[in-house]
Order: sequence, then C-alpha cells, then structure tokens
Amino acid sequence: MIIKGDIYKCQDGMLYIIAPFEDDWILRKRQIKECEIRLDDGRRISASQRMKTYALLRDIALSTGYYPEEMKAVMKYEFISKKGCEYFSLSNCDMTMARNFISFLIEFCIRYSIPTRESLLKMCPDTGEYIYACLVHKKCCITGRKAELHHVDAIGMGRDRNTIIHKGMRVLPLCTQKHEEYHKLGGKTFCDKYKVFGIELDNELCQIWKVKG
Repeated sequence: MIIKGDIYKCQDGMLYIIAPFEDDWILRKRQIKECEIRLDDGRRISASQRMKTYALLRDIALSTGYYPEEMKAVMKYEFISKKGCEYFSLSNCDMTMARNFISFLIEFCIRYSIPTRESLLKMCPDTGEYIYACLVHKKCCITGRKAELHHVDAIGMGRDRNTIIHKGMRVLPLCTQKHEEYHKLGGKTFCDKYKVFGIELDNELCQIWKVKG
C-alpha cells in the first residue's frame, strides 16, 4: 500500500507526515503497528512511479485472476524476457527501469483491454509512446474502446483515401464518440482538453491500418 502525503519539518527536529487515509479498518483488523517511509531523492524509482506500477499490477491481477504478488512476478519476468535486462526490484530500481516497466504494463493493458481505475493516458510516462501503442492495437487513446483512424492532417475534399500516401501524416486513434467530439470542438480545443497530439504514420502503422505507405 502506498500513500501520498505532505511532509512538514518542524523546528524541534521532528519529521511529521500528513497523509490522507480512509481505510483505517485495515490497521485495526490486521493490527498493523509499523510502517515504512521512503524518501524520494529523484535518482531511484520515485514514489509516483512505484504507486503507478502497483496500481497497474493490481488492475491486471483483478482482470486475470492472479493474486497481486503472483502478477508482479509474472509481469516482471515477462518484461525481463522481452527486454533482455537483469532482474530488478521495485524497491530500489533506477527511474529509467521503472519508467520502462510502467510503459510495458500500460502496453499490456492496451493490448488485452485491461480495465484500469486510472486513465492510462494520465499514467503513461510518455504520451507519444502511449498513443503509438494505441495505434498499433487500434484502441482509442482516450477511452480504450475500438478506434477509428482520425487524420489530424486533413486529407482534403475530393481526394481518394485509398490512393494518397498516408506515411508521414499525423493521426489519432479515436472511438466514434471521441471522433465526433474532435470535429465538434475543433482540433486545438480537443487536443488541449485531453493533452494528446497527432502521431506520424510510419510503414508499420500504415500496414496495420491498411493505408498506403
């Protein structure tokens, strides 16, 4: 369990932490009397990264039927196998490793339509990388639903979408509802609202979406 809060240093040399905590019944039921405090020095995995990682692992576990600790072990070994990296611990790995593992978990959620409590768009460490993954799996980058290909760079009236070269055009994967909202609000307002932007189509994406590259 990770709790975010504010740290105040008093003049008497004592460190006081004020953190919002509603599930106090857990403390009473399990008779928890000790806790661990981690100070984020900005070099190792941050408190925010650790919180996002465990939130994603929890959501994947709930969706797949694993216990959270089992899910953590499975996903870590899947990541290690795919990336060819050394075994790592979520307690003290560096920030780059944590960032890459979070991106791996997010891509897994996109691919297998894992429902998450928090928006993947808000949790992703790199928005461009996230939108690209949504394009690969044809999922809306806002809602996670089945996506349509929206051209941020307008094709223009009278031009045949099947014959023009799409490679290099900026696009967004949007569900029907968000596609309509985009046209209603206009591109700038929509992108500012959801903090998204168009991704250029490359050869791989052209093949996936069956457009001319």
